[in-house]
Amino acid sequence: MLRLGYNTTGFARAKNMAQIVETIHDLGYVGLELTMDKGHYHPLFSDRNAQKQLARQVTDYDLAIVLNSGGRFVLSNVAHEPSLVSGNEVERDEFVKFLVETIKIAPNLGARIIHLHSGALPNGVDPEAAWDWLVTSVAYLAEEAMRMDIVLGFEFHPAMFIATLDDYRRLKKQVNSPALKLTLDIGHVECTETRSISKVIEDCKEEIVNVHLEDIKDRTHVHLPIGQGHVDFADVFNGLKSVNYQGLISAEFNTNDLEVDECLLARKTLEYLHPLL
Repeated sequence: MLRLGYNTTGFARAKNMAQIVETIHDLGYVGLELTMDKGHYHPLFSDRNAQKQLARQVTDYDLAIVLNSGGRFVLSNVAHEPSLVSGNEVERDEFVKFLVETIKIAPNLGARIIHLHSGALPNGVDPEAAWDWLVTSVAYLAEEAMRMDIVLGFEFHPAMFIATLDDYRRLKKQVNSPALKLTLDIGHVECTETRSISKVIEDCKEEIVNVHLEDIKDRTHVHLPIGQGHVDFADVFNGLKSVNYQGLISAEFNTNDLEVDECLLARKTLEYLHPLL
């Protein structure tokens, strides 16, 4: 059976990490994707006791866990800055250090997959220079990940420098590391591909290590609650079953963008998707 998890961004307004994990478990999810956040858990700002408590909860609840380094404000108050393609070298290095620390703590939390993306190309930054920075950084991170028996699940994102599946494949070819794999965000596929999602899944079956779910309407990149857009989730789940996908499938909403009851959204998401598992 496919395994359904929930991203902690779906509890953006909640501040108690232990309560968030308990809620995800009690609702019936079998995994969680932990997005690094200063208000929840952050490898640079949370103390060792918080790490131990989180690890103990995940173990006690027998939850699969993926770490997500792609939060909006992990190191600044500017969305997705710094990133791997920021124009400032010092800031890029700061972000790489954050990613290395995430790799280091992952085994302590029981995580073997770390999600990441490129970041958006700032105005005035040369795309060729940004490409070189990205390849160099990701190759280094892949080496660090291999040392820790971690896999990087790189996500293409329509608002980012690596925006499409073809972009990801170009990066994968140049980095050429077994530690670099694919986070397949179903909404991003809906926005950037014309093929059915199940065909994209079949095409990427050897690469996918992590899956994100959200609904999308009119191919516009806005994460909507399941059932409010045009994604064919039966096709999605049939596609994942057909390739014997074994990783986590995490519903991903940033509830700072949605006027919703966070617990109700999580419950309704599971109710909608559980019959498809």
